[in-house]
Amino acid sequence: MKNGQSILKLLALIYLLVSAVLMTVGAAVGILVSGAGLYGIITGSIGFLFFVIGLILFVVYKQASNKKKKLMEAGQYVYAKVTDIDVNPHQQVQVDRIAMHPFYILCSYVDGSGNQYRFKSGPLLYNPSALLKSDQLKVYVNLSRPGRYYVDTNEILPETAVLHKFKYDSMRQAQQLTSAGKYVTAVTCGVELAGRITVNGLAKPGFLKLPESIARQFGLSLDERGRAFWGYTVLCRYTAKDGTIHIFASRGIRGEPDRPYIGEPVKVYYEGNNYRKYHVEL
Repeated sequence: MKNGQSILKLLALIYLLVSAVLMTVGAAVGILVSGAGLYGIITGSIGFLFFVIGLILFVVYKQASNKKKKLMEAGQYVYAKVTDIDVNPHQQVQVDRIAMHPFYILCSYVDGSGNQYRFKSGPLLYNPSALLKSDQLKVYVNLSRPGRYYVDTNEILPETAVLHKFKYDSMRQAQQLTSAGKYVTAVTCGVELAGRITVNGLAKPGFLKLPESIARQFGLSLDERGRAFWGYTVLCRYTAKDGTIHIFASRGIRGEPDRPYIGEPVKVYYEGNNYRKYHVEL
C-alpha cells in the first residue's frame, strides 16, 4: 500500500464494503428465503449501521484532507523540533492480515516572543525513528490560529513510498524465493516492536506495563517506556530505478533486538510485479 493512504479512508472503505455485502445479503434473504424476513431485516440493519459509520469516517477524512490542502496552499509554515516519537496503544490498524499500532511524532516550536507551540503528526504506518534526516519537521500553520496545522512527514518518507511491510514474510515462502535467486539489495532502517503477548494465560492486545524482570522471564521485548512486546521485525528501505521508495519488513523475530539494524545492506528476494511476494534475508 502507498504510504500516503489515509487510515481514515482505508477504514471508511472497509466499512462501506462490509455494509454493501450485509445489505445485499439481507435483501436477498428477505426476498428469496421464505420465513426469513426478520433475519433479512436484522442483517440489512447491521449493514446500514456499517454504512453510516463508513460514511462518517469518509466525511472526516475529506475534511482532514481539505484542511491539509488549504494549509499547504497558504504556504505558511515553521520548522518545529521533534520532541518525541511514540505509538498509539489505543488504536490498531489491520491491513490484510497484519495489524499494528500507528506511530505519531510530537514536535514543538518557540517563536521570537518565547511563545511555545506543540504539534502532533497524523498517524504513521511505519516507525519513523531511524528515518528522520534531522530533528526538525516542517509544520504548515498560521500561528494566529495554531489549532489548525499539518505536520509534513514527506521528508521522512514520501507519500509515494510503497509499504510492503503488511505482507507476510513466511518461512515456506523464504525457501521458495531464495531458491529462485531473484533479489534487490536494500538497507536496514530500524526495527518495529510488535505483537500480542500472553501473560498468566490471558491474551493481551497491544501493550502492558510490566517489571523488566517479569518481562524478560516471559522472553518479551521492552521499549524505553517499559511496555512489553512479543518480538520485533526489521525494516529495510530500497529505492528503485524509477525513484520509488519501497519499505519491507523481515519475518517476526522473538525477543529483543540485538542491534539497531540501521544502514546494513540486506538482500530482499522477491517474486511478481511490485514485489508481490518477498523475503528479507538477515
